[in-house]
Amino acid sequence: MPLSVYCSGSILKGADDARRPCWTDAERKDVAEGAAPYDVVFLNPDDPIPDAGNTLGQFGRDMYQVLLATAVIVDARVRRGLGIGVEMAAAAALGTPLVVVAPHNSQYRSDVLEYRGVTVNNYVHPHVASLATVVVDDFVAAGAALASLAPGTRTPRPVPTWLSAALTEYEDNVLGVDSPMLEAMRRLGATVRPTASPLSR
Repeated sequence: MPLSVYCSGSILKGADDARRPCWTDAERKDVAEGAAPYDVVFLNPDDPIPDAGNTLGQFGRDMYQVLLATAVIVDARVRRGLGIGVEMAAAAALGTPLVVVAPHNSQYRSDVLEYRGVTVNNYVHPHVASLATVVVDDFVAAGAALASLAPGTRTPRPVPTWLSAALTEYEDNVLGVDSPMLEAMRRLGATVRPTASPLSR
């Protein structure tokens, strides 16, 4: 049975992105290596939707992928922005396991940190520590964490109100013409549901 990953973090879009860590074929290869012998389907949040002006549908697509994924893997090697924080909160709300790649002594993780007048050993940023299922050093370890998640055992949770409208917009008006997502769902054996509710996997 294939496993699926929502790739949370910067996607390489152009020359300017080469100066910061992004999801590339190298990161995906490492995840696949760590998850062996499972086949891994990568859900790409950077695929455009047909109507680029449908911002609710675009947000709904990202959240639909978070909902569909076996796990969300967050590239937290460097400081990330608002979108990644929302994806992490959505994963926690939807019950999707969250694997955070935060190497030692990087932006969100320190062996020793002087913090608010005290010394903290083995510090992990509170938002990461509270939301993550597991924090790992690299993408091979993230793949191993992914493989340890038994497929199909996740308990579905109700979709929060703050996600419902976007998921419904995506399912009703975008999914039917979203070829990359339909292909990913075919590979995963996932079914299209008529309403914004957890997917069968």
